[in-house]
Amino acid sequence: MLYYLQMPKARRLPRRDPLRLFQIQSDFAAGLAAVDIAAKHELPVPAVLQIVRSNRSQNGLLDPFQLTQGSPQLRSATQIYWLGYIAASGQLYQQGPVPTLVLDVDRRDIPHVQTLVEDLCTGRPSCEFCESSQNGLQAYIRDRELGHLLTQWGVPGADPIEGSVPISLIPGSLLSHFLRGYLEGGHETPPFGRKVSPASLAAVRTIAFIGPEDFVTSLNEALRKHVGVSSGTTSARRDGLRTLVFCGRAAKQIVQFAYRNINRSLPRAAKLVQSIQPRQTRPEGTLVTRPR
Repeated sequence: MLYYLQMPKARRLPRRDPLRLFQIQSDFAAGLAAVDIAAKHELPVPAVLQIVRSNRSQNGLLDPFQLTQGSPQLRSATQIYWLGYIAASGQLYQQGPVPTLVLDVDRRDIPHVQTLVEDLCTGRPSCEFCESSQNGLQAYIRDRELGHLLTQWGVPGADPIEGSVPISLIPGSLLSHFLRGYLEGGHETPPFGRKVSPASLAAVRTIAFIGPEDFVTSLNEALRKHVGVSSGTTSARRDGLRTLVFCGRAAKQIVQFAYRNINRSLPRAAKLVQSIQPRQTRPEGTLVTRPR
């Protein structure tokens, strides 16, 4: 009689689990062997090797672990700005041979999205703009490397509650760039929603962030720590996400923090920028132009 020993099935690495991916890369950098990492995280050894040995472009988006390895400040700031912009307005679809990033776009911001492609994509990406009956104008950006790295950052797919960018993996020195990107990418939420662009800091009365509960809670805590504001007001939405709102003085403080050191920004935010930094010389690489 033959007896078959049933081996326990190895757990698959979740498609969007940036905290776990970061820990695996950190373990490997600390000298832990791949077989030990596999045992620790209950993964097959080949899966661990694929994570720690995967090649990265020298010019594309940095993954969370690379961001901690002394990357040039200007490059990191630019990419974290776009990460915030994508987190606010994008979804990543993995169907097909090449991942597709779909962004909800204000029609005035088409050139800005084209700059995103130039900054983050290094191969031969495709970028198309299509009209959706439900969501309005959308940009479809197809680039294999960008899709792979956005997955490592936790950008969600068709279901927005399945993941989010972990605030804990963004250094405090770069948080202002992420916030600015998120505010500018949220074209359905203030201060840039409903085709509105504040002409000055004084015109900012309310700002809002939308995301899963973990994201909203972590962002709320980060804003208390780095900006010094009191907790915002949170409310549940029908789609399972939550909205975090700041009003009055707190909203102005957060916007002022987000625009204190600019590398990328919406061209239509130029008047707001000028009201916050009227006498400051902007760093090289700033993308702020007068609105048409």
